[in-house]
Amino acid sequence: MVQKGGVAVIWLLLLSTLLSQVLVQAYNFFPKTKVVMFNQIEGGPKLMVHCKSRQDDLGVRWLDPGKSFEWSFHPHFFAKTLYFCAFRWEHGAHLVWFDIYKQQRDEEVCKQCQWAIRRDGPCLAVSGSEMCYHYRDHLQ
Repeated sequence: MVQKGGVAVIWLLLLSTLLSQVLVQAYNFFPKTKVVMFNQIEGGPKLMVHCKSRQDDLGVRWLDPGKSFEWSFHPHFFAKTLYFCAFRWEHGAHLVWFDIYKQQRDEEVCKQCQWAIRRDGPCLAVSGSEMCYHYRDHLQ
């Protein structure tokens, strides 16, 4: 004979299993966001890119002139997704940083965010024009 406490535990386990399955399905229902970066550094040097989020380190990439690097992800439900990247394009030059995807800034602007990485800053392609930004020379 199962006591009341045992029945409650069984129902709680079933409910949590069902809820987790619903959340997984809902998560996969929402579209992914894609970030694409193109090396458009004037003068044709290779571009070193190292991007991270709080959970993911995408590793160091070297992009030849005109080449790209891309990845996709599901943005956070509470608009907390942030990917930041370090860039270097000349041997011995210091690193510059930029928040390449900041959900609060970018979520309504792009689902496929295409960035041109240039010497004076990254530029996001938006509806036939560009939104250009400045690099930071250190992490804040």
